[in-house]
Amino acid sequence: MKSFIEFNKKIFGMKFPWNLWLGLLILVNLGGGLFFIRTMEGQLALACLLFGFLIMWGIYVKKGFVRLLGLGHLIAWTPQIVWYIQVIGSTAGWFQYWLISAIVVNGLSLVIDFVDVVRYSLGDRQPTG
Repeated sequence: MKSFIEFNKKIFGMKFPWNLWLGLLILVNLGGGLFFIRTMEGQLALACLLFGFLIMWGIYVKKGFVRLLGLGHLIAWTPQIVWYIQVIGSTAGWFQYWLISAIVVNGLSLVIDFVDVVRYSLGDRQPTG
């Protein structure tokens, strides 16, 4: 339990602009997932958020707060984005706008996370926070 609390402190203690970025990720994924919870896509957003977090927490326990944490998003959000792209054409209104925002925000996050994981694999293994 101590590692869980420490991990959350590290995440929510991130400095500007990463704290704003984290807020946007939470707003889109958690907020949108809860708002559209009656849809499979809303439930998928919440499930992927939890799944990615659990992967990241596991990495944190073994390796610390390192760039490899981005692997959690890569594993959880890649299939989510693929699914959203496949269904977006059959949606409309606010639901469609949310799907677009999730694709864009999570897609940008995947680029950042991919760079971090590559940097880690190339030897940049120092704690980031």
